[in-house]
Amino acid sequence: MSASDLPPTDPPAQEKNTPPADQEPSSKKRKVEDLSTTLTAATSTGASNGFNAATDIDNAADLTINTIPILPRDCKTLLLDIEGCTTAISFVHDVLFPFAKTNVGKYLTDELKGEEAACQTILDALIQDVEKLDEAHPSRAEIKEKKSVLDEATTSTSDQIVAYVEALMSHDVKATGLKGLQGKIWKAGYASGELKGHIYDDFKPLLDWCKAQGVSVSIYSSGSIGAQKLLFGHSNAGDLCGYFASHFDTTSGGKKEVESYGKIAKDLGVPVEEICFVSDAEAELVAAREAGIGFPVMSIRAGNKPLTDVGRGFPIVHSLLQICGSGK
Repeated sequence: MSASDLPPTDPPAQEKNTPPADQEPSSKKRKVEDLSTTLTAATSTGASNGFNAATDIDNAADLTINTIPILPRDCKTLLLDIEGCTTAISFVHDVLFPFAKTNVGKYLTDELKGEEAACQTILDALIQDVEKLDEAHPSRAEIKEKKSVLDEATTSTSDQIVAYVEALMSHDVKATGLKGLQGKIWKAGYASGELKGHIYDDFKPLLDWCKAQGVSVSIYSSGSIGAQKLLFGHSNAGDLCGYFASHFDTTSGGKKEVESYGKIAKDLGVPVEEICFVSDAEAELVAAREAGIGFPVMSIRAGNKPLTDVGRGFPIVHSLLQICGSGK
């Protein structure tokens, strides 16, 4: 395998045009035509749902980029991000986070039965989350304001937990105690059927292709391994957990840290240069490339953060099926 197996990341303009039909197999031509139809629809409607649920992001221009890399024939290790790659960013920020925020009280009542010791443990963890924030952090100010109207002597522990969760989540805080509680609420939601993990329609076909070709697929996400397994175990395509060789989260290191990818390669038992890593985040791909990842690939989905020149310097896919080769 060599880097030449992947197409150049920035070919001359004339090479980006689709060759005449008589110069390529009809099956490939159909794939390109199907992709063109998809991209036309995405461009005409615009990309919405927002990045980090902050604003409506329009990255439609990125969806017209016409670079189509193929997984090198002898590359047998695929490492995938979740948000903006296998799953819509909007699912996490528009479905999971609001579900956790609005179901705190229900979880404490239905699952914990209001048991005081368990509730106090959760509250103590949330208090520690707040104490670790900068003094000027808006969540601190919101908690202070809530305390001014709450009488802790008469307010239940459950109500205090709700107040802390609202203050932390309103300002998009990612903290240990909060994430632990969110994971428990999501687990209950998945178990009840109220939640179904979103995956793109091309993801399961990719997994089937990789299984048939002996390509190992692993997940690397900032979400906990437990949350990853919940999402894929209760997805809108069924339980997909059996397809994955390994799961990695920030316990292996931050995704923007170069060292993390070396650790993952070691855990997978493969040379780092033989890994294909697909992500929607430019900083993650830069770190992966610096770590020696042989095939860093940019994922573009409607609603992802618009690319800069840095992102355009990587091979680009609009569908995970573009990674699939012709097979053995």
